[in-house]
Amino acid sequence: MSVRTVIPLSEPHDLRERVLDATGEVIRKRVCQVTLSAVAAQAKVDEALIIRLFGGLAHLLDSFAMSQRFWPSVDELADGDCEGLKRQPLGEQLSVFFRNYLRALRRRPWTLAVMAEEGRQNCLLTHALAYIRERRALEFFEEIINDEPPAQVDLPAVILLMALAVSNVGTLSLRLNSIGGIDLESDDGWDRIARTIEFLLTTSLVVPSER
Repeated sequence: MSVRTVIPLSEPHDLRERVLDATGEVIRKRVCQVTLSAVAAQAKVDEALIIRLFGGLAHLLDSFAMSQRFWPSVDELADGDCEGLKRQPLGEQLSVFFRNYLRALRRRPWTLAVMAEEGRQNCLLTHALAYIRERRALEFFEEIINDEPPAQVDLPAVILLMALAVSNVGTLSLRLNSIGGIDLESDDGWDRIARTIEFLLTTSLVVPSER
């Protein structure tokens, strides 16, 4: 006979954090098949406790999707210095954004798991990902970027291609050890990718006054 785990609600904030951490681990393993029972088992709490804290599975997943566990904040994408980044050239601003975007995905294997699932099936988490990804990018660009790109540069296309490239490298790293001779199991391999992001963006997005 199993023994129910009972944890008092004297510290609801800590319990919420514990359940949200457990949610991430369950998402990483089963993405669109998350259940309250699986989260409860991972967090070592009772399902009734999760319901009391979050109001059910849909609200739990919504809380997770809106948290920084699922997607980085503007501050994280700006390397913790939004004001300083505003004063940098356009190429450096986008370089910082995409390098931190890549770093943020590596820190969130559950998010990569959802991204990898997007093309195969839809669920609350894949819909939430599409929404929060676009919203956070727009927040970053609206807050940080003021300069116009060089006349010959189609900035939305550059951003789209870089976002697709970074996202695809991230999701492929879930099942591949290397891509094109770049080791995805070592920091050196990821540093090579980050340096190339910086080179491509800082050299192609130079406005005339900076030449």
